[in-house]
Amino acid sequence: MNPADVVVFIDGGARGNPGPAGYGVRVEQPDGTVVEEFSASIGVATNNVAEYRGLIAALEWAKAHGCSHVHVRSDSKLLVEQMQGNYKVKHPGLQPLYAKARLLVVEIGRVTFEHVARANNAHADRLANQAMDGVSRQSTVDSSQPDSNKKAAQGFLSAEASAKAVSPAKHPFTDSERAVRLFIYRHFVETANAPDLAAIARATAIADHDVAAALRKLADQHAIVLAPASVSIWMAHPFSAVPTPYRVDASGRTYWANCAWDAAGILSLIGDGETQTRCADCGQPAGFGVQDGALVGDGVVHFAVAPRRFWENVAYT
Repeated sequence: MNPADVVVFIDGGARGNPGPAGYGVRVEQPDGTVVEEFSASIGVATNNVAEYRGLIAALEWAKAHGCSHVHVRSDSKLLVEQMQGNYKVKHPGLQPLYAKARLLVVEIGRVTFEHVARANNAHADRLANQAMDGVSRQSTVDSSQPDSNKKAAQGFLSAEASAKAVSPAKHPFTDSERAVRLFIYRHFVETANAPDLAAIARATAIADHDVAAALRKLADQHAIVLAPASVSIWMAHPFSAVPTPYRVDASGRTYWANCAWDAAGILSLIGDGETQTRCADCGQPAGFGVQDGALVGDGVVHFAVAPRRFWENVAYT
């Protein structure tokens, strides 16, 4: 198993439950070198809300710093079991926080969870208690570390400094809808096939009926195409869920595009490969390839239907 990019320890709490609440996060490299510590007060909240706010803060940090594998350690058994899909999230106050956390998990790529004893989460607990007392900390490398460890941590931060957190613009989809959409594309890239509703529900830990609603919303907004009278995915441009005349061979897999234009789109996503397209009029090969990121082959793209009219009949344009 490949080691995680970072290990994050999280903790949250409230004095009074609900009461003055806060969370603490400690980010380490897999060898234990401290990368960063931060905490924040969140006003009056419950322990569980504070735990989730800490998780979200940790995942947002990891996403902003380009991490693709994060290992989360928490002494909250409830949070760990819910994020692993073993417990349902029944409390309405936690559901939107859970949805946000699941979206971040999908966006990062791989996030694993481990329940640890409180004694093994002392640093995050210390930070959370400081936050509950109204003392927030940001971007702190532990001064108790040896100079060599501090330099390593500072080097890690410098290497990731170009990835900055950006305030998200208003998005047309909810966190759950975005999580569903991201999983669909990941599944196409990794398997060349469309996931079914059950697979999406398992991967995102979203209820089946909510996944179905998300799929319909995505289709209404032209983010995907569903097969007629169903919630089965037909297209997620540039990918087709069914064989077409526009075959693409890349990364040892066979993908199907919806048109020659989408075939180019698949290669731009997957990398080096080639298309096996033929001219619809004369049957002559009209494929092209990508090698070392550069287009190989000559040709002209002709749109028989203006792009602004594609969605009038997207299945047969």
